[in-house]
Amino acid sequence: MPDICLPDIRFRGQLRPSQAEVARIASEKLARGKRRLHIVAPPGSGKTVMGLYIWAELVGKPALVLSPNSAIQAQWAARTELFEHRHGMDLTPLISTDPQMPGLLTSLTYQSVTLPARATEFTAARAIDLWAQSLIEKNQAASEQEADDWIEGLRDHNPNFYNERLAAFRKQIREQDAIGGRAMTLLHRASLDTLVRLRDYGVGLLILDECHHLMGHWGRVLAEVSEYLNGPVIVGLTATPPDREGKKREDTQRYDQFFGTIDFEVPVPAVVKDGYLAPYQDLAYFVRPSESELEFIASVDQQFNKLVEELYHPCLRSDEPGSLILRPPESLIDWLVRVLRDQQLPTRQTSQWRQFFNADARFVTAAVWFLKSQKTALPNNVPELLPSDEAEDERLITLIDRYTRHYLRRSPHAADHQTATRVVDRLRMLGVQITDSGPRACASPVSRVIAYTRNKTRAVVPILRHEAQILGADLRAVVIADFEKSSAIRSEVAHLLDEEAGGAVAAFRMLLDAPETNQLDPVLVTGSSVLVDTDLLDRIISEANAWLQERGINVELSSAMQGMFHELNGRGSDWCPRVYVEMLTELFQRGTTRCLVGTRGLLGEGWDANSVNVLVDLSTATTSMTVNQLRGRSLRLDPKQPRKLANNWDVVCIAPEFSKGLDDYRRFLRKHETIFGVCDDGAIEKGVGHVHAAFTQLKPELVDGSVSQLNSDMLVRAAKREAAYELWQIGKTYGGQPIRAVEIGSHQAKFTEGYPPFAKAKRPWDRLSLVSAISEVVFASLQEISQISAASVLKINTRDGGYVRVFLVGVSAEESRIFAQSVRETLGPLSSPRYVIPRSVDVPADTLTNRLLPQLLRPWLERRDRRQWMLHAVPTVLASKRDLAAVFEKHWNAKVSPGQAMFVKNLQGEELVIDAIRNDLSPATIVHEKEMFL
Repeated sequence: MPDICLPDIRFRGQLRPSQAEVARIASEKLARGKRRLHIVAPPGSGKTVMGLYIWAELVGKPALVLSPNSAIQAQWAARTELFEHRHGMDLTPLISTDPQMPGLLTSLTYQSVTLPARATEFTAARAIDLWAQSLIEKNQAASEQEADDWIEGLRDHNPNFYNERLAAFRKQIREQDAIGGRAMTLLHRASLDTLVRLRDYGVGLLILDECHHLMGHWGRVLAEVSEYLNGPVIVGLTATPPDREGKKREDTQRYDQFFGTIDFEVPVPAVVKDGYLAPYQDLAYFVRPSESELEFIASVDQQFNKLVEELYHPCLRSDEPGSLILRPPESLIDWLVRVLRDQQLPTRQTSQWRQFFNADARFVTAAVWFLKSQKTALPNNVPELLPSDEAEDERLITLIDRYTRHYLRRSPHAADHQTATRVVDRLRMLGVQITDSGPRACASPVSRVIAYTRNKTRAVVPILRHEAQILGADLRAVVIADFEKSSAIRSEVAHLLDEEAGGAVAAFRMLLDAPETNQLDPVLVTGSSVLVDTDLLDRIISEANAWLQERGINVELSSAMQGMFHELNGRGSDWCPRVYVEMLTELFQRGTTRCLVGTRGLLGEGWDANSVNVLVDLSTATTSMTVNQLRGRSLRLDPKQPRKLANNWDVVCIAPEFSKGLDDYRRFLRKHETIFGVCDDGAIEKGVGHVHAAFTQLKPELVDGSVSQLNSDMLVRAAKREAAYELWQIGKTYGGQPIRAVEIGSHQAKFTEGYPPFAKAKRPWDRLSLVSAISEVVFASLQEISQISAASVLKINTRDGGYVRVFLVGVSAEESRIFAQSVRETLGPLSSPRYVIPRSVDVPADTLTNRLLPQLLRPWLERRDRRQWMLHAVPTVLASKRDLAAVFEKHWNAKVSPGQAMFVKNLQGEELVIDAIRNDLSPATIVHEKEMFL
């Protein structure tokens, strides 16, 4: 081991506020004897410096850094330039990226220490044994001998299938060994030798970068490696916690035990406000499917609706077109009535309703809802049930699934079996697979058509054309797709989607076809291709050759014509994705090309270009890990653009009138579930609401039929970069405590009609003034009864789409919740109030005098009639007693309207509420309750 004392190495820069906080927490926890640290921080927040600081200043022992790829591996070595030896000694010889030569800091890839050995004959024998056991368990073989003979026959007569199945069982064996604590026994000799050298060198710190990758093979190996290295301090760094969906329970438990709870999480807004990440705004561009795509989507809906109608009225079923079945089978409705009446479970009949209900509560609840919706009388033994919060289509799927599995498939009639097959086929088209245990989500051809419609690809052109008009030569755009070309086009949609649909090549073609975006000189770069416009070819080859020559990379460039563009090729052992991605990234930074088109696999994790100021996301990725990595590409600070603001675009296809028409919108929702963004009123909000107030978890409100207006609004916002930059309030401390806020919108014209019923009112109500007045009543009332503190401050802001946001600052979380709930109850539709209070308005009288008055004089001179206009709920917290309701009434009379709070928990009061709802005297508002930060 080199004769150097690690504590003599120190950081020669200044930590950012978030980095300093990480260092403080790490120091405290290490001092208390904690040996594992788990830190979450966004891309660009300086995770590398955090890790190196912990190495040099806090742990002071040789470190091993593991990263998922060679690009990140090199970044760790490069960032050691920020550290120095106190006596001026050169650190370069002490930093290593070579597994053969460990250093004081050794930066390697995960692959280098987890490479599995080749399969042995012993592993193959165990795999065959496992295969034979599987055949016996599935009743495909009666004995071990029969199973062995069957496998042997496959090896002789169908070797391709034999090798495919054997490989699958070998993988199972390896996973069992790794999960069972024998992962290191499966490693390649080269990996084992590397680990021996690292242990002998005395590694005392293990830094695991992008540690969300450790939910599989790498994690199984490293759980053992940490013990082999004599228990070093472990630091896990990641931009996002791992996605757990589809992961083995043993792997998720190991990950949690290995890293423990998150010790510190650096939120993106904090780093942006500190000035170390570029501010950004999230935008969405909506498209509709093409006419031919809509015809296909409609036909699937029509076929499903026809099938459902046949299930309701089975006499319509036919074995062949035009021929009716003579035997009338039991309809879905008749079957449901019988099952509920007889309390019939699939294999037995129950005598107690509770036992029957508990056996399949979801089905029973859906059945009761459905029969009532069809105006079919419930059997006498069926009690009234509370409605579920499931969507209508989900309940219908539940019923069709049970009817198919428990009746049609078990029927003695072949016609019912045929109907069951058609049900399964129709549901599969809509993304539902009926399995032996119930309905499961599956790939939907309709959803695929919507996800990869040509109109999403076409949308890249107006977006980038607009951005180019705004940014000019400074534009640096990245377009991300799922794939270069698709190799998996289902036969049902092959007439609509070709191999390029939704891919990077299709987007590249679109950009070249439009003159305005062709001027951006777009380049496509994927793991297998580099495509260049003919106009750019000579220039890019010249600059690329110079770049290669400067770095001593021995590659001979050539090109091949591919229709309207050229494919750039390289001859030489150095030509590989790592080299050409780095080369094209540098040319992109210079402006040789102002638009890179690629796949999320290549331009995602580990790829950096700090000049990116426009990101167009065409991908269907929804996992927080992938989405955060993609978004991180545009957030790097650019010294050449001191006030850089990134516009991150999602392109979303909607057809809400069809069953699967909002699938792409739901993907859009999932993308934003973990994303923080700045809203148009300066608040920081997590979730899709920060993109636009009209976007909710159910559907995009106010969007149906007005896609063009929404897109126009988004393009206007895209141009307001300076305003968006100011909304972030760079330099202001980020308030990391959540605030409950209420947003109010309304389609109801009557909600804001009329003048305030006060003598001096010169302006009629509008949404802002009415919501403000009612919110002030709630605020003053809650303060008077000491439900919220006297120091609290009421904030009221407007948002795009006509929404008004109301919230408090300077209060506790509980006070914030009480206020938000109270505003929601008062401004929202009448539900089950204890007290209500009327709201009157003054409306101009229909008189000749009023009609003759000039418009400017009417507010002062016209005669008005007072009318009771609407009924509002008194908030629950102010409705438990009459004297509390009186407090609300006092403030209501002062700010909103004369009126008396009325108790309605009696027959007369209930009739009053029902009459108000029936006569449109109940607020028909859209009320969202949200969590936000300032």
